[in-house]
Amino acid sequence: MLHYVGIAPCDGFAGSHGWGLTPVSPQTKVHHQLAEELKAQCQTLEPGFHRITLEQGMVSLTLCLGPVDTMLGEQVFLADTLYGCAPDNKWTAQLLARRCKRGARFCLSEPPTGSVGSQSGHRPTDLLQGAGFQLDGTVVNGTTCSGMFDPQWNLPNSRNPVHQTAPSPARCAVVGAGVAGACVAYALALRGWTVTVLDEEAAPASGASGLPAGLAVPHVSADDSPRSRITRRGIRLMTQNASRLIVKGQDWEPSGVLERRPDGTARLHPHAAWVKPCRLVQAWLAQTRITFKGNTKIVALRHSDGLWSLDDVQGQTVGAFEVVVVANAMGCATLLKGVTGMDQPANAGLTDKLSALQAIHGTLSHGRYAEAIPDLPATPVNGNGCFIPHVPDAAGNQWCAGSTFESDALAAADIWAQHASNMARLQHLLPGVGRELAETLDRGPVSQWSATRCVTHDRLPLVGPVGGDQSGGLWLCVGMGSRGLSFAALCAELLVARLCAEPLPMELSLSRSLDANRVRRMRKIKGAAPPAR
Repeated sequence: MLHYVGIAPCDGFAGSHGWGLTPVSPQTKVHHQLAEELKAQCQTLEPGFHRITLEQGMVSLTLCLGPVDTMLGEQVFLADTLYGCAPDNKWTAQLLARRCKRGARFCLSEPPTGSVGSQSGHRPTDLLQGAGFQLDGTVVNGTTCSGMFDPQWNLPNSRNPVHQTAPSPARCAVVGAGVAGACVAYALALRGWTVTVLDEEAAPASGASGLPAGLAVPHVSADDSPRSRITRRGIRLMTQNASRLIVKGQDWEPSGVLERRPDGTARLHPHAAWVKPCRLVQAWLAQTRITFKGNTKIVALRHSDGLWSLDDVQGQTVGAFEVVVVANAMGCATLLKGVTGMDQPANAGLTDKLSALQAIHGTLSHGRYAEAIPDLPATPVNGNGCFIPHVPDAAGNQWCAGSTFESDALAAADIWAQHASNMARLQHLLPGVGRELAETLDRGPVSQWSATRCVTHDRLPLVGPVGGDQSGGLWLCVGMGSRGLSFAALCAELLVARLCAEPLPMELSLSRSLDANRVRRMRKIKGAAPPAR
């Protein structure tokens, strides 16, 4: 897999005073299939990191829009090759040096006239040499220099604390065959790993990932919280996967989604989509190097001589694997509890978060139209509940409404009460026509689908090495809640990037919001006494 990181200003790529990026504007004429694909992906991008995959996922571009020094500071990769504009100050030169491995080649052009470097009297070549770049004397057109990063001093091993040495592709077991586990398996298989996906059910996507259709739609917050930013980035990656692997118009549709807010306002999310998660899971697991093994409930993990063995409920051993990724939602807490070392103080934070996982039950109502209904929404509608007007299948079109968000298992078991709740919320979701629509839908054939979601303390997934030990080979990817279609693809890329020492698909500071070992922030209760010391 080829990884390419491009940094450019976020003002329409004007000037391209960045690194490794050729600007592509809507007016640019291109004459290559990959350029056309890239051009389409580069429209309406916001500041920050954007992961764009090309060539069936084998070419990865992490496009970073923003101030160069800020974007470099959010990276953790070590580059093999560097292209772009020579630094115009010593701070940028040092940041570039920290992102290069020893021996990295570079080809850099002079900065624009009047930049900081030219005004301060420091030549770009002097700045580069001061940061450890050795020029080989090659000059192109009088403005471009080339050479190698080869400092005359020892480089510290802590330059990139998030990454360890990149492992060679090996064997990985993924426990759980929902969207979280299947997407991780797919990402590893693309990188040459041999992956075995294990699930206690007979078929993949038999749990919360098996709903008839769901929405990949961003979370909206007044302060543009990490959850909001992460879901927007995740949706773009999810739709890239869908467009490459499943059938548009049949298995998914980039329909956009109308969001209705509690204050009565509405906004359109143009990049949102409806997706059949089961079809996407099947497509991910159909890739070469992936083997699915159903009816296999893993109850114990054992580590010995650098390899993991997994024991199923019958006492049979499945192994051996260099890496294990636990992605079995609520089942992760019980499975990890028995792992040697989980009772150590270093794992106290993760143990606390696992104990706080909450099972939230959801029921989706779906059915067929018994009669023609005028004025159906042109796109899916989301808010307090959702409504997808057209989901095609072999027998025609279905509608979907829901899902409920029920923490009481006894209440969730009353399926018809859950359906009634879906219809009541539909009336509020579509003011003016919702009541008549709900009554009309109830006159046709109606079914319900139910499953249990895994929700974390802060509604963000837990992704990362168990106990923070990346070299231990035990990783976690759980807690997608009701936004698996918005989170899963980005979480998989993040996990695999950390495991394989690749460029991160998001800013380092933003990735910490998903770290399985992040500090659990407790909500302050007004009037409560401070904790005892």
